[in-house]
Amino acid sequence: MLKVNPKELNFPTWSEVSKYGIKTLRAGETVRAHFHDCNEFWIIVQGKGIATGENVTHELGPGDMLITKAGDEHSLVAIERMVAVYFHGVAPPDGRFGYLYSGIDLPFTKWQQQKKALAQNRTLASRISMETRKRTNLVR
Repeated sequence: MLKVNPKELNFPTWSEVSKYGIKTLRAGETVRAHFHDCNEFWIIVQGKGIATGENVTHELGPGDMLITKAGDEHSLVAIERMVAVYFHGVAPPDGRFGYLYSGIDLPFTKWQQQKKALAQNRTLASRISMETRKRTNLVR
């Protein structure tokens, strides 16, 4: 058994949680549409709100749990002062941390493909550079 602090986020490798906290939203406050590279869970402790994601809308109240799959865009509007406990699951290797936004950030699979292509391009550029140096006797 371990005690974890939300500021330190010192989770063991076997944990299925990577971040958690308590969020308080004022009546009328919104959480802009975003997505994550990990699953996200909210448990509503107090207040009411409306969550929207992937063309589905849910009214939320005390005791409700909102479960959002990695990559699914979602938003929230507090109808009245809302207090919720939230936690994030573990992101895949090389997953990004925090809020990601459509139109700004690529979905995880496309981001991984782009990252892999960039790495391959760097490797190719390095090989070409090395061959060029060899040909010009800069590297022996």
